[in-house]
Amino acid sequence: MNNKAIVYVDFGGSHISAIAGVVQDNHALKILGEQSRPSDDVKNGIVKKITGAAFKVNETTKLLQNSLKWKDRISVVSLSINAKTMRHHTISIEKQIPNIVTDKLLKDMEAESLEEVKTSDIMVFSSIPLAYYIDEKRMDSPLGQKGEMLRVDYNLIIGNNQVKEALERTFERTGIAVNYIHLGIEAIATAVLDKKDKEVGCALINLGATTTTLGVYCEGKLQEFFVMPFGGLNITKDIQELGISFKNAEILKCKIGTAMQEPIDEPLNIRIPKENSDDNDSIVISTSFLATIIEARLDEILSPLIEKIDMIPYPLNSGIIITGGASKLKNLSEFIQEKTGFQVRMGSHAEWLSDDTDPKFYEPEYAQAVGSILMTNDFYELNKEEKRKTAIGIKIPGKKLLSALSKSFKNGMESLFKYDDLEQEQYETKEIEEGEEAKEA
Repeated sequence: MNNKAIVYVDFGGSHISAIAGVVQDNHALKILGEQSRPSDDVKNGIVKKITGAAFKVNETTKLLQNSLKWKDRISVVSLSINAKTMRHHTISIEKQIPNIVTDKLLKDMEAESLEEVKTSDIMVFSSIPLAYYIDEKRMDSPLGQKGEMLRVDYNLIIGNNQVKEALERTFERTGIAVNYIHLGIEAIATAVLDKKDKEVGCALINLGATTTTLGVYCEGKLQEFFVMPFGGLNITKDIQELGISFKNAEILKCKIGTAMQEPIDEPLNIRIPKENSDDNDSIVISTSFLATIIEARLDEILSPLIEKIDMIPYPLNSGIIITGGASKLKNLSEFIQEKTGFQVRMGSHAEWLSDDTDPKFYEPEYAQAVGSILMTNDFYELNKEEKRKTAIGIKIPGKKLLSALSKSFKNGMESLFKYDDLEQEQYETKEIEEGEEAKEA
C-alpha cells in the first residue's frame, strides 16, 4: 500500500463511499479509486441506521482495499460533517492581559468560548477566531502584544450531540479509526475557492442529495453557516410522484430537467413507463411541466439560503459559487442569479487533480472528497514532527482508543479517535523496523 495514501469515507444521503487519494510531490492529488454503495442509512447528514452504515463502511473499505491490491486492511480514515442540526453561533470573550498576550491566554479564551455554549445536547464542532481587539483596536494577530484588555470574536459551529454519538456508534462496529474530521463546507471551500474568493467575500452553496449548505466567506474566514435539510433527492422524489420509478425520475431530472420553466420555448412531451405496471402502461410528461415541478422544489430549498444571503453584512465581491451533485441541474446558475442579483459560477476543483486521475472525479459531486483529502494531507504534514507520521494500514485500534471520541471533537474536530501511547509506540517501532529492512534489501 502507498503509505502516503489517504482514505476518505463519505456519508452521503444516497450513497456511502470510500475514496482513496494521494497528494504527490508536485502537490497534485491523484485519486486512486472509489467504492460506493447505495444507502438510506444517513438522513440530512446524520447517521440514522447505525448497523447498516457500519456494514457499508466495512464493505466499501474492503472493496477499495482489494481493488487497489493493498495487503493491509484499511484501518484509518478521514471524514467530514455536514448535518442539518449544525449552525454558527458568534460569541465574544474578553479578558485582562496580565503582561503580554500569550498562546496560553488565547487557548484559555477559546476554551471559555466553548464552555459558554456547550450543554448536554449541544456540542461545538469548530471554533473559528474571527477578529482580535486589544483595547478596542483590531489587529490580525495579538500574540506577543501588550495592552490592558483583549477581546476575541469567535464563530462557533455548533450542533446536536446526536451527530457525534451516531458516528461513534457506527465506527465502534467497524474497528476502523477516524484520524481526522472536519466541516464539510470547509473541505468544499478548500477544493473550489481560492484565497482571493475568501478574502473579498463569497457565498458557497453545496447542493447535495439530502442537504443544501451555505457557507459565507469574508476576510479569509467562514463567517456564516447554514444547512437546509433538503437536496437533489427531494427533487427526484417529487418527479417520481408522477407515477414513474425512482430510476426514471432521476434520469428525467438529470437529462432533460431544468431549474426554470421560463426558458422553455417549445415544450416536448416525454413518454415514460409507469412504475410497477404489468401491461406496459406509460404516462406523458411535458418538459415544461417537469420544469415547473423542479422549480417549485428549488424555490423551497433555496429561499431560506437566499434570505440569509440578503441579510449578510459582508461584501460578496466574488459572488456565489455553487457545487455538489445537484448543482449540475440545467439553468441553476441563472435561477440563483435572478433571485439574488449576484454573479453565479460553478465551482471547480480541477486544478488540484493530477492529469492521470479518472475524469469522473472532476465532477462537482467529488468536490468535498477532494477537499477532504487535501485537508487531511495538510493535517498530517502539520503534525508530522509531533506524531512522526500518520499512515493507513496500522493495527486496528483498541477499545481505549475508541473511548476517546467525546474528547476529540473539541478544538476543531482534529481527531475523532486518538492513538493511545502504546499503539503509537508499536506503530513507530514497526515503521523503523520496516525502514531498516528496506535498507538491508
